[in-house]
Amino acid sequence: MVDEINMDCCCESIEEKDEKKDVNCFCENIKEENESRDFCSETIEKEEKNGFNCCCGDYEVTDDSKLENPQNSKKYIDLKTLKKIKNMAESLDMDIIGFGKISKEEMKKNEKLIYPNAIVLTMKIGEKIINEPPSEFAQDLNNLLYDKFGKSLYIISDYLRKNDFATQVAHPHQNLLDLSKLAENSGIGIVGRSHLLITPESGPSQKIGAILTSIENLTFSKENTHKWINDYCKRCGKCIKACPEDALKKDYMDENRAEFIESKCLGCNQGCTYCIEECPFYKDEYNYLKEKHDKLESKLKEKGKI
Repeated sequence: MVDEINMDCCCESIEEKDEKKDVNCFCENIKEENESRDFCSETIEKEEKNGFNCCCGDYEVTDDSKLENPQNSKKYIDLKTLKKIKNMAESLDMDIIGFGKISKEEMKKNEKLIYPNAIVLTMKIGEKIINEPPSEFAQDLNNLLYDKFGKSLYIISDYLRKNDFATQVAHPHQNLLDLSKLAENSGIGIVGRSHLLITPESGPSQKIGAILTSIENLTFSKENTHKWINDYCKRCGKCIKACPEDALKKDYMDENRAEFIESKCLGCNQGCTYCIEECPFYKDEYNYLKEKHDKLESKLKEKGKI
């Protein structure tokens, strides 16, 4: 049951025994919680402390750091340590890793942000969650994934701190900053019409988290090769039609995203995933859709329509 929700145990794939201790495995707790449908629905209260909690749902974000930030943090990471971070992320069921830079304007505007350098990570939403109809149980499954992802981010954050790098975790269920925008800026995908990040690996089916850090020599993305997705989304609109509550409107709030009425979204409190299920990037392969898009663009150019 656990692995169906993308809750596979992460411990056995971390090689060094001493690092297993540092990892402070939480897998058994997740298994126990997953076997109880009311593991959190009766006890979690909605809070928005310091504006850090997500604006929807009833999941409470906690700081699971085991280590404090170093007093004298390092700014440069070597390839061996960076590779270890990537291996740890993979062993913790994180699918994508990218590096993003937060703009000076955003840093000035958002006083909660400490570091402008970001390690962006995603965790796939498993089919068990996607296939579950909107309900309290579906939301509980979502909360379990948030819990696993959050704990995994803190594991990597503590490893970085142990190696004298300063960190600040941006939990996937916080509103510390716009994680979708940060992920897009890191080049791993594009924010679609549905406001969800779309990536080649998982389509719109993932959670996003980040570790802001003192590390300055990360390979920050200079371009995004997935911008064609915006044009595809404009011709599609299946996510809008799929929403039973009309939370997504045909009108645009900006150049690429549909108007979103958060108070109507069942994904906020009932774990609804209909917009994900109907998205072509969830149903079909990324390369197939890219080829289909390119052929259409070519025909439209021949006819002088674009």
